[in-house]
Amino acid sequence: MTVPSSIMVECPICRSETLHEVLHGKLGGKAQAVFESTVRCKECNQVHPIVLKVERPIEVPIIVSWLKDSKKSTIVVGPDDALSIEDEIMCGDEPVLITSIESKGARVKRAKARNIQTVWARRFDKVRVPFSISQRAKSVSDHVLAVPDEEFFVGDVLKVGKHEVVIHSIKIEDRSLRAGGALARDIVRVYANIVRKTNS
Repeated sequence: MTVPSSIMVECPICRSETLHEVLHGKLGGKAQAVFESTVRCKECNQVHPIVLKVERPIEVPIIVSWLKDSKKSTIVVGPDDALSIEDEIMCGDEPVLITSIESKGARVKRAKARNIQTVWARRFDKVRVPFSISQRAKSVSDHVLAVPDEEFFVGDVLKVGKHEVVIHSIKIEDRSLRAGGALARDIVRVYANIVRKTNS
């Protein structure tokens, strides 16, 4: 932890939490960070001392998967910060989506960081969108990589692998769409037909 240049604290003159400039200060303590500082209120210019006790951040183990690979890493969070399944967080420079949490020996949907043994997540800068492509009497499986907020619509024509296909339905978690579209992040599977080319 480093000494911040500004901080939100209660001003004795304004009687409310306002932004203060940190004039000088120091950090001490082990399990708890003790921040002693002299600050100036940016609303009324009152200068006053403060002493704050803040628990130091902790490292939580995280396993991040991407396609067939996975890697171990850590995230740094406050001990009382809560993490939940489906939270989008940063792991280093990569956005990831939490898929599972182990707390006190059990899988849970939500837990405070101090109680978490391991977090599982998947990279979320790109998502894998599965396709089932009808080809005569059979279907083949393939996929495309897309950013999470990319939209796919029924009727779209696009290249999937070596095939040019047209989407005829989209399955999301609770229903199938025969019209309209969905975000890549919400798609369970896309169903498409190969575009038949005719000689003009």
